Amino acid sequence: MQSASRPQRAAVRLLAGALLSWAAIPAALGQSSPQDLASPPPGSPKRFKTVPPFRFVERGGEEVTREDLAGAPWIAVPFFVACTGPCPGLTTDLRARLYEPLEGTGVRIVSFSVDPKLDTPEALRRYAAQFSIDSDRWLFLTGEEQEMHAFLREGLWLPVERASEGVVEELGLEYGKTLTHSTRLPVIDSEGRIAGWYECARSALGDDLQLVDRQFDLLLARVRALAASPRAGRPPAGRGGHSRLPLVNALLNGTAFVLLLLGWRAIRSGRRELHARIMVSAFVVSAAFLACYLYYHLVVLRQSSPTRYHGAGWRKGAYLAMLASHVVLAIVNLPLVLRVLWLARRGEWERHKRLARKTFPIWLYVSVTGVLVYLVLYHWNPVPA
Repeated sequence: MQSASRPQRAAVRLLAGALLSWAAIPAALGQSSPQDLASPPPGSPKRFKTVPPFRFVERGGEEVTREDLAGAPWIAVPFFVACTGPCPGLTTDLRARLYEPLEGTGVRIVSFSVDPKLDTPEALRRYAAQFSIDSDRWLFLTGEEQEMHAFLREGLWLPVERASEGVVEELGLEYGKTLTHSTRLPVIDSEGRIAGWYECARSALGDDLQLVDRQFDLLLARVRALAASPRAGRPPAGRGGHSRLPLVNALLNGTAFVLLLLGWRAIRSGRRELHARIMVSAFVVSAAFLACYLYYHLVVLRQSSPTRYHGAGWRKGAYLAMLASHVVLAIVNLPLVLRVLWLARRGEWERHKRLARKTFPIWLYVSVTGVLVYLVLYHWNPVPA
């Protein structure tokens, strides 16, 4: 009895760890409350949305990516140099109300040009010098126009439109008025997620100075709170802000699936010793997966934002059903596998055989769905919309 209790105690410990990882699933699904978003644009997501990757050029000529901004909050500002509308006034207000008060907090302001064809790095340098902005706490980015507009529309939910040549000729518009863009300012947290939108442009608020003051106060309080968050200042996990452990987990699951099929074929052909070696190998691989899985959810995700599935409708329902069944059956399968191995070690072949017939399909399902969850989340995941 004493020797038989060891695998049981091990099963209890591993089961408790699996339950802890199950408790971490809501965080992986990206649950957050609607009040986390301040003044969201119409049709914007109700949950935090991770900013997609980008690669643009700063006024000094160096490239800036999403990963370069990780670890501290930042404020996105749409603008263009030739703007004769809200851009100059908003830039002036941002300098006085945010740029100077936020010195020393690690928070950055990032201005994205909606007119990259004319807003070259040299033009951006002149524009920044005009407002006495000479530090890397405020970046001015330009790039290819189609890529920039797609990023602003789809990544930051900021509409951008250029008037057609016919409209320009018909209305006799000056160039500075041929481009229209949203003046909402998205706030992005240290993990690259949108934490709110704030309307601070006077023209959009009807020149109501009290309302302008209120919006700037809310924005300033928000970014200061984000900068003071325990997660601010932590580097992202892995290259590009993502850990390689999900890929490792998928490879381990795939290896376990292949070993299980080989073990099944070996026992079907009567090669019992080969079957035993293969099944022990499958158990070792699955145990390695469980250790990596728990480490990823209990350690890595405490330092970086989880990847979320962006599908909708039946696709999201199917994904969540697969994920839930994978986790639940993995918890159920663990003590069954340990029991099957224990019965084999004791030579209780009839009991071993009966339990193995129930355990094998569950184990096979858990392994193959582990690979599918990875593929859906990291390769077949729709673009956020």
